[in-house]
Amino acid sequence: MSADVEIIITILMKTRLIDLKAVWLIMVCALCLASCRDNDYVRSIPASATAVMKIDGAVVAGSHKMLSLLPFGDKTADVIDLSREVYAFETVDGNLGMCARVKDSDALLEALKTVTTSDVRKLGDCRLTDINNSWAVGFNDKSLVVLGPVSAAALPDAQRSIVRMLKQDEDASIMARPMYSKLDSIDSRVAFVAQVQALPEKFAAPFMLGAPKGADASQVAVAAGVDIKDGIVRIDGQSFSFDKSIDRELKKSRAAFRPVKGVFSQSMSHNQLFSLFANVKGKEFLPLLQSDRSLQAVLMGLNTAVDFDNIMRSVDGDLAFMFSGMSQDNIAMTMLARVDNPVWTADVDYWKQSCQPGCSITGSNGSWVYRGGDTSFSFGLQDDVFYAISGQAPASIRQLLKPSQPIYGEVSRMIAGNRMAMVLNLKPLAANSAAAGGMFDMLKPIIDNVKAVVCVMK
Repeated sequence: MSADVEIIITILMKTRLIDLKAVWLIMVCALCLASCRDNDYVRSIPASATAVMKIDGAVVAGSHKMLSLLPFGDKTADVIDLSREVYAFETVDGNLGMCARVKDSDALLEALKTVTTSDVRKLGDCRLTDINNSWAVGFNDKSLVVLGPVSAAALPDAQRSIVRMLKQDEDASIMARPMYSKLDSIDSRVAFVAQVQALPEKFAAPFMLGAPKGADASQVAVAAGVDIKDGIVRIDGQSFSFDKSIDRELKKSRAAFRPVKGVFSQSMSHNQLFSLFANVKGKEFLPLLQSDRSLQAVLMGLNTAVDFDNIMRSVDGDLAFMFSGMSQDNIAMTMLARVDNPVWTADVDYWKQSCQPGCSITGSNGSWVYRGGDTSFSFGLQDDVFYAISGQAPASIRQLLKPSQPIYGEVSRMIAGNRMAMVLNLKPLAANSAAAGGMFDMLKPIIDNVKAVVCVMK
């Protein structure tokens, strides 16, 4: 509490102009004002941000990898207040941003002079520059904002955006949105809230499952806490919506997901990029798949080859989808599922006869291959396990269930017991530029020692 406030309270008490309740009220107000002042820098994050992450400053200070991403190196603690959270965000036009509280603006100015591409120029109470001709930088006495990556030609526009961010009041910032309140409520040293539209397209679909028809990815969000241990990033998240009607449907859909038993938790191989694990009753799960616009075309394509809807209706238990390739032209996928009463096997002969011209289904005794143009996949049934795999069938289903080089044991142990688990294997991601994009290059200093990302939904 400031000395001025203390003097005012003392005077009022001595002159008996207020009672004890009023004193407490003034103290609470003073503390709230102090708190607001501490958070002034957060006002620089725009209200239109589609994703916001907060990172405890102590986490940043204790991570050499994170510090290496910042241009100040070992001087970071001298110029940025690491007793406060550091924020990362994504703008509505897809740029990435960072916001931090300035500790010493003069020291920050001197530090920037040694790393910037161009001179630091002053505009009102803001100072502007850039790093590597791709990251716009701006700061005042309270807040530092970094925005990019952008082309050299787009840097002036990015810097003008930063000036607006630094000058905006709370009503124009993320602090006025429920997204910030949601983020602030997550008790984790690293946490984020993101609209599903801000996620990489290939990994967004699972979070939209259960959303009503007509809902788009800007209306569904993910809130999550993040922990890193032994080279595994664990994300404990849940999808939700600030729209009450959409949120009701999302919550209702969770009944279709049962705790994963882990039947296929060791079936993801070291070279597979992404996997999804669940435990469902197919008859209840299929409508969720059918209502997702991003999956409708995939389902339609499958149903022209086989009666995939009927196959899905026979699923009753653990289910896994695993992807080795994620390019537009090559989605290399493996599906494994526990099934009950697979009556669709009696229809395979009919599927063979009704194949479209240029397409065929061959095989028998629970093992079949579909070929059509550039597309081929194998599918079959062994005991109570259904499998489908892009290309040629394995020599035995055991190769699918127990690959010779499975994903890390720590990952498989995190899968069981959750209603859904998604695993991103970072080593094949590094080799898969189509899936990684520029994000991998930017995060490489952090994730070099991270083996996998596991997102679980309870």
